Amino acid sequence: MKRFRRILFLLTLITPLAVGFSLFYKISSFRSFQITEYYQFIALFFLYPMLSYGATTAIFGFIQNRKKEKDRLLISNTQNLPTVYKSNSKTAIVMPIYEENTEITFTRMHVIYNSLKEKYPNLPVDFFFLSDTRSTKNWIQEEIAYTQICKLNQEYVKIHYRRRKQNLNGKSGNLADFCRRWGKQYDYMIVLDADSFLTSELIQKLILLMDQNPKTGIIQTASKLFRPGSIFQKIQNFNSSFFTDLFSAGSYYYQLDSSPYFGHNAIIRIQPFMKYCALPHLPNYGALGGRILSHDTIESALMKKAGYDVHLAYNLEGSFEECPPSIIDSLKRDQRWCQGNLQHVWFLFAKNIPVFNRIQILIGILSYVNAFIWALFICLSVINYLDDSKYLSYSMLPDEFEFFKSQIYDPLYYQLFSLSMVLLFLPRVLAYFDNLLSGRYKYFGGLFRVTFNFMLETLFSIFIAPIYMVYHSIFVISTLLNKKISWGPQNRNSDTIYSPSFVVSSFSGITLLGFTLGFITFEYSIAIFFALVPIFIGWVLSIPLVYFTNKKAGKLENLFVTPELAFPHEELRLLEKEKSLFDFKFTEGYEYFFAFVHPSFFRIHKQYQARTKSTPTRNSSLEDRVRELVESGPSSLDEGTLKRILLDRNLVTRAHNLIWSSRLRNSDTYWNQKWETYIPFSYSAKLNALPFEKITFLVP
Repeated sequence: MKRFRRILFLLTLITPLAVGFSLFYKISSFRSFQITEYYQFIALFFLYPMLSYGATTAIFGFIQNRKKEKDRLLISNTQNLPTVYKSNSKTAIVMPIYEENTEITFTRMHVIYNSLKEKYPNLPVDFFFLSDTRSTKNWIQEEIAYTQICKLNQEYVKIHYRRRKQNLNGKSGNLADFCRRWGKQYDYMIVLDADSFLTSELIQKLILLMDQNPKTGIIQTASKLFRPGSIFQKIQNFNSSFFTDLFSAGSYYYQLDSSPYFGHNAIIRIQPFMKYCALPHLPNYGALGGRILSHDTIESALMKKAGYDVHLAYNLEGSFEECPPSIIDSLKRDQRWCQGNLQHVWFLFAKNIPVFNRIQILIGILSYVNAFIWALFICLSVINYLDDSKYLSYSMLPDEFEFFKSQIYDPLYYQLFSLSMVLLFLPRVLAYFDNLLSGRYKYFGGLFRVTFNFMLETLFSIFIAPIYMVYHSIFVISTLLNKKISWGPQNRNSDTIYSPSFVVSSFSGITLLGFTLGFITFEYSIAIFFALVPIFIGWVLSIPLVYFTNKKAGKLENLFVTPELAFPHEELRLLEKEKSLFDFKFTEGYEYFFAFVHPSFFRIHKQYQARTKSTPTRNSSLEDRVRELVESGPSSLDEGTLKRILLDRNLVTRAHNLIWSSRLRNSDTYWNQKWETYIPFSYSAKLNALPFEKITFLVP
């Protein structure tokens, strides 16, 4: 059955390739092959398989969704999933965080914990916040939030927080550190990103499936987008909800037990993951070498290489994640993904990597490289078309040339162009009818509304595709020129609105490119002008498109409605209701004050720090810095020295005692001023009174 599926998928995929390549051969055979035509064929050789792959995936997804019987090979259909299941397998739900919004991050874990406790109290599940946060502000807020979540739930055993002193190797290093420290205590781990969420029902089902399938290493879920704040996010939410089911079903048709792993919203069998999925350090070859930035695709390949299955349980509901709030933030994320995916070229030639994992690696690489190839192909197509027209006009009489061009030559170009458009838009058409036939259109607001939103989203995709093509091409070229990037914090805040001047300065280049291309082609050839309109219209409109889609979507409630928005899961509603529990904005600007002075928060911070081994030289140096901190305030020290003091519980205690001692003698210190600002009139020098009895601390 597996072999039959894969052979059928392959035959369907290569059929349009044969047609497309034959048309290109006919176009190029009217005269001897030119050098530009060789390059054009090479570009077509990479582009058409990806176009055909998308269309073939959509075709099989559409067929799968029309079947009355469930797919017997889909892992979530092979067992009857009970509503309540008691497991003896210990599971860790881990959330790597790096400079994230404390309020949202801890609220999500709080809701997951309470939902599991209420619905599945017999599941042995622990929770881990794995912090790589560097900034003092977020670091202290995380410690306070962790104490708060433990206190609210009266749970100090199952909920854990760990902050690494050095964030070596980013997220993959963070998870590797967790596995080294705690991995042997657990059977599975469920990996969440800071912007993702799983319902308790889904977590219970994933644990059940892992228990019943001991040769399964990873089960990945198909995430839907949620919590849209900007117009761009609402459009992407609609795109995700409208197309995910079709493409997930189609890709699973042939991938089966060699499915991809997306790095989050998945459950992993820890022991084989620790044993076989350690990431190698790539050769130090510029931006393509060194530390692997995108780890998920390689980890799934290594898991499959070790003999464990990787499944995509696409029909399980309850998996959610957020998307960037703007086109600019989306491009920033794509730049990191681009370099990470290009690094995977090393694994195309690695030993014993299964063939379907090599295909996934290649698809990941081409998903970015093809932007650059598309740009080359369009340029070469225009050059060759004009060159052929010029050659044929000189080789024939005028009447013969007009007849040959209009009746033979141009129709071949139109056929190739039409085939490309069919492959490009067929997935969209099939997704539309898939939602109609399944009845899901009712949850998108009805037939009229879903049709209008579908057409609007399609138009938006046409406009932004050329923008992404240009920037993805730049990302590919800069990576090949060894320009390394760092995996920094991601902006997930839809309240971030980029100024008009910033948008204009960022996209004025491609706007000028669009006007220039349109003017030149209009003056030279009306046919080429209309053929390239879908390309340069996106460039011309890039500035207003980027600026207005970054706006808040508050008044557009009826636009781009999705089932997740119209009928949100009860646990998603809890997220909005409970987030005020972890609102620590009152600490902004007072981070050092809370860590060193505030009695309750000082104790919180102190207990989370390790006891550092002291040496005479170190003691003397840092003791001097502590006295300077007490006398002159934190501005007198650099950030690195402050962090070294904050990491040492003995030095934190020393600073706390010195500050409070000097407080009684001197009311003009930085720390007294902060105290008076935060709690006015709380200290009276005349009465020599301290405010402990009158103040109720938020976190005792």
